[in-house]
Amino acid sequence: MDDKEKKIQKTETPSGLTDEQIRENEQKISDMKQELEDYIEEQGIYIRQ
Repeated sequence: MDDKEKKIQKTETPSGLTDEQIRENEQKISDMKQELEDYIEEQGIYIRQ
C-alpha cells in the first residue's frame, strides 16, 4: 500500500472511532440538521431544495 492509499483510507474513517461512535455521531448530526431546519422554518425562511 503506497502513501496515497493510506491517506485515502485514513480520511474515509477517522482513526480510533468504533462503529458505535460513528453511528452516534451520524445521529447527532442528523438531529442537529433537523433542529436547524425547524428553526429556519420557524423564522419564516424557506429554502428551495
